Amino acid sequence: GVLDEERELGQLFSLDVDLWTDFEKCTEHDNVKKTVDYSELVKIVKDHSKKIYCLTIEKYSNEIIEIINEKFELKRVKIILTKCSPPITGFYGKVSIVRTLENN
Repeated sequence: GVLDEERELGQLFSLDVDLWTDFEKCTEHDNVKKTVDYSELVKIVKDHSKKIYCLTIEKYSNEIIEIINEKFELKRVKIILTKCSPPITGFYGKVSIVRTLENN
């Protein structure tokens, strides 16, 4: 976070991930090894979040989309990264950023 208190106390984020890939082999054989292992994706993102230091949600969202893209063969990935309680005086909502990456 930008503010000292954000860096000291940490932040709570929510992450939604949409993936586009060839799900045909998984569908035919009902085999998890033929698709994206979502538990592995979650573990990678969680592990990475403990190591990264970013001032902005924009940078953090870029880091997340890049590690997902590096690990999995995807046609497209879209994430919605939400800061659940941004420290903005008089504001009690959430702040989200949407990022999309397409591979040719």
